Amino acid sequence: MNRLSGKVVLVTGSGRGFGRAIAIAYASEGAKVVSVARSVNELRDAERAMKEVGGEVLTVPADISNDDGINLVHDRVIESFGGLDVLVNNAATNSWLTIEDMTMESFDNIINVNLRAPFALTLAFLHSMKERGGGNIINITSRSAERTNIAQLGYCPSKYGLEGLTQCLALELKEYNIAVNSLNVASPPGLRLKPTALTLKEAEKVPGSVRDQYADDDSMVHHFRDAWVFLALQDGGGITGQRLLTKDLAEVLRDEGEDAAMNLYRGKRILSVYTPIDWPETLMYQTPEGGLKEKRFS
Repeated sequence: MNRLSGKVVLVTGSGRGFGRAIAIAYASEGAKVVSVARSVNELRDAERAMKEVGGEVLTVPADISNDDGINLVHDRVIESFGGLDVLVNNAATNSWLTIEDMTMESFDNIINVNLRAPFALTLAFLHSMKERGGGNIINITSRSAERTNIAQLGYCPSKYGLEGLTQCLALELKEYNIAVNSLNVASPPGLRLKPTALTLKEAEKVPGSVRDQYADDDSMVHHFRDAWVFLALQDGGGITGQRLLTKDLAEVLRDEGEDAAMNLYRGKRILSVYTPIDWPETLMYQTPEGGLKEKRFS
């Protein structure tokens, strides 16, 4: 299928994990994919995977935590394709450190990658999208935007902030026919996502019992491609200002179809409500090494 034929799609953090799977899915649907990440090796590997499904790929090694990286990405896209249709702000990082070990440098880096970069890229490509008569921005979030945990001091605030940024941008950009939504990450049934901070080599050091549960590209694309494509095809007159759960959207499309999804999500706005819950007796949280640790509260 070529549902995204002719579309220029930029995916940050596409060298691994969720972003890589999205980029492969879009490449398989005829999009011209701009693949952005810091690791040249991971970008090359992802590029090979995208070309195997017939995709046209522009790889841009860049650190989008700073303005130099943002400007580099913008200039390469404009030089190569003349503009951008879909921006997927997927890149994210986390230190998995608790307050005793966290530094301001580490905190700033998380905020710069997870929150500042999505705003900076949106600002950089806004003129291009307006010139093209519309566009689509997808901000990738997670359950950390609604549920805090230990060792996520920078990550949780960044994802809370990204949800707020999504809502504000949706209100301001609708008049330019630009859709802005957030999409909660998900893994296929029975599997889990590899922590964003782990490189491919670092993941090999994770205990086998944990590593075997990580979702691969094929399983992600198989389960979620239709949902990712459907969302990328929205504009300001369609679904915008929504906080979408990948699994829920995929299930609605599979069981009820696109009309049902449009009726469910179009014309709605998110009202953030914080619901009090009981203090937990225990919490499981991620360690920098990729394992899990338990915290008990007396």
